[in-house]
Amino acid sequence: MDKEQKRNFLIIAALGVVVFLFFITPNFKGAQNAAMLSAFEIDEFAQYPNLIGMLTPGPTLYQTIRNFLIYNHYFYGYPFYFLSALAALPVKIIYGADWQHQTAVIVMLLRQMINVAPMLLAAGLLTYIQTRFRGLYRTVGLFAFLSFLPAVWVNNVWWHPDSLAVLSAVLILFFLDRDQLELGKSFFMAAAVCGLAVGIKYTGVFFGLSILVYLIWAWITKKHTLKKMAVGAVGFLGIMAAALVITNPLLLLPQERAAVIETQKLQFQQTSMGIMQTNQTAYFASEYPEDFRTHYGEIEFLMLAFAGLFVGMLFSKKRWYYAVLLAFLIPMTLTINFSATRRTHYFLPVVLPLVSCLSVILPGKGDPDDENRVKSSSVVQYLTIGMMLYQAYLFFPTNQKIFTDAVNKEETSPSIAFYHDVTKALPDGFDSVKRIVYRDWKVYFPPTGNYLTEMTWDMPTFDYIKSIHPDVLLLDRENIGLFSKAESVTNSVNPGNMQPVHEFYLAANNDRIPGYTMFFKDTFGMAFLKDNLN
Repeated sequence: MDKEQKRNFLIIAALGVVVFLFFITPNFKGAQNAAMLSAFEIDEFAQYPNLIGMLTPGPTLYQTIRNFLIYNHYFYGYPFYFLSALAALPVKIIYGADWQHQTAVIVMLLRQMINVAPMLLAAGLLTYIQTRFRGLYRTVGLFAFLSFLPAVWVNNVWWHPDSLAVLSAVLILFFLDRDQLELGKSFFMAAAVCGLAVGIKYTGVFFGLSILVYLIWAWITKKHTLKKMAVGAVGFLGIMAAALVITNPLLLLPQERAAVIETQKLQFQQTSMGIMQTNQTAYFASEYPEDFRTHYGEIEFLMLAFAGLFVGMLFSKKRWYYAVLLAFLIPMTLTINFSATRRTHYFLPVVLPLVSCLSVILPGKGDPDDENRVKSSSVVQYLTIGMMLYQAYLFFPTNQKIFTDAVNKEETSPSIAFYHDVTKALPDGFDSVKRIVYRDWKVYFPPTGNYLTEMTWDMPTFDYIKSIHPDVLLLDRENIGLFSKAESVTNSVNPGNMQPVHEFYLAANNDRIPGYTMFFKDTFGMAFLKDNLN
């Protein structure tokens, strides 16, 4: 790096540190205990016990190592849990035997190190790819804008593998950018990251077309021999496969490999059909989705980003990069669009690299080393600045709400308020003996004192309730509203399994659960007490 590049790098590094520290306060919230995670992000609640199990020592060294490897939650690859365990490990070292009671500290570190930090690194790498850290305003402005997207802010306040998926996608682009069509070491580094990305959340799979475009472009423009092309293609596939297996060692163990495969079959089924309820409507079926607009910007803004990509592909000195990027964006966008399960953060690996293409048409004097730069009219350049500033203005209240909601989530949570009101409404002395409480997923009720809590990922039925004999039933009105309707059966992925769930919630909606009487309800939930308590 020359003097200008070092200066700009230090500025965005300092800005990144500020952003990282900024999210510590909200990321302490909503995790006073493990049960509280379910009130806000059910995925965090599902993931957390598996992480704790990884770090819990067994009676022997073999069992301790096995605990660390067999993480049981095979919806995501081992790299996510491995890195999460490393992030949480300092808490175990510092707090010793009391480490499992430090849920808030552990979850804060997980959110910071697994979500905030990788996203900042991804934004920094995209900025480097597009600007080479040349041009103060162009470099700092692009990094700040990428970090300011509301979708990024939403993703920064929970613990999930999406930031790692974004970083892995950007690293593939980074190493291809370094390779410059030479099919050298950086090309094979991209292959290793691609294998890692497949193992995290299948992100690497969507680079299949991109790598084909890259190889063809390298063959045509660099005049590589067919032998070198074959070695490059086979080497890429071999290294990618090896990286996938090395970073997911359970694939080498027959029993665990079978469990991983079964879980992934379920995940593919849910992705194609839906979770419990079918959803065959494409995301962009009719109009521009409101949640997408809120998190990523107006359609005109994203069309301008696409314009930057096409300008780069047609007129920059590095046309191949934008062709490769487009070959990644198209299949991933189409896959998410037609998936039955989707949330806006799924688009992060697509939208961040796309928005970075705005740099192509931003003002700047350019540099011989700045291969992405395209000379465009002043009108286009300042129109781009104006659009970015206007979009940032629209993003500001959204980000403000995301931050304040995260900071105040415990005080404003209807689930936590429901818990406090239910405990007050229970009979005096109710907790003087052991009690079993059934709760729906999002109902907060920590297993403290004489309370033992039960829940099921398969949804409650009369047979399930009879099997656990709970003293209290705590049901989420959202579930009652959805599953008490007859359409919940006809629209179900598995109507046979949904029928008994429907019957249970229909009875709850009418306060006709045999052996139970409703004793409290509010806008969030309904609480039922067992008749003839001991």
